[in-house]
Amino acid sequence: MERWLWIILAAFFSECKGEDKVIQTEGFITATQENTVTLECRAETTHPYPYLFWYKQELNGFPKYILRRDRNSEGNAPEFSEDKFDAEFKDNSAPLRIHNLQVSDSAVYYCALRGTADKLIFGRGTQLIVDSENEYQPSYYKLEEKVDDKTLCLATGFSRHNATSTHEGYKGLFNSSSAIRIKDDSLYNQVIFTDDDGKNCEHGPSVGDCETNLKGDEMVNLVSLTVTGLRVIFIKTIIFNILMTLRLWLSQ
Repeated sequence: MERWLWIILAAFFSECKGEDKVIQTEGFITATQENTVTLECRAETTHPYPYLFWYKQELNGFPKYILRRDRNSEGNAPEFSEDKFDAEFKDNSAPLRIHNLQVSDSAVYYCALRGTADKLIFGRGTQLIVDSENEYQPSYYKLEEKVDDKTLCLATGFSRHNATSTHEGYKGLFNSSSAIRIKDDSLYNQVIFTDDDGKNCEHGPSVGDCETNLKGDEMVNLVSLTVTGLRVIFIKTIIFNILMTLRLWLSQ
């Protein structure tokens, strides 16, 4: 029994020793627009001619192929030009360089290896956040609607992903949640749930209740009222024509 145990353990560790790995040392990187960033990737494999790949995964999206590098060849996907996305294969490593950074480059970037196994082995990924070149501070609003008896505090319009971390009253709550950007928008928004009726929410360059800060434009209201009136007149005209037609048809 002991002999078989040692044979099994020897086979297991022998397999683990030769296992391919992809090492991405940086889990999180921040950068500013129009700069260049380098994402590290190194492969551990016994294969003499390994292939390294890079993929980009945006929020709520699927991984998109960027490029492939090996000792003898290279290639980029059509939508990821080599002028912007580039990598050089050397010593089983192919760091990804992204030039002229834009907010839309924010994503998780995965390095993958095809080595001894006939399959892709992915690294843990590196999240890249590209902040706007211009800096804007967050504005805070206490929302009137409540969720589970908790008051919502909205931070909006800020250019640094961690700008809310300095909030005097809710620093811990903001640090425990994530700021997000709507697609193609360069500014962040963030919402937290407060237990104190949001009394410390209103803090920053622009504060107040959403309902009092978001006032309607008088001209827009007048136009909307006019359009509504015309629609009512149009509907009444249609009803009148239908009634007159029915009356004429019944009288014949």
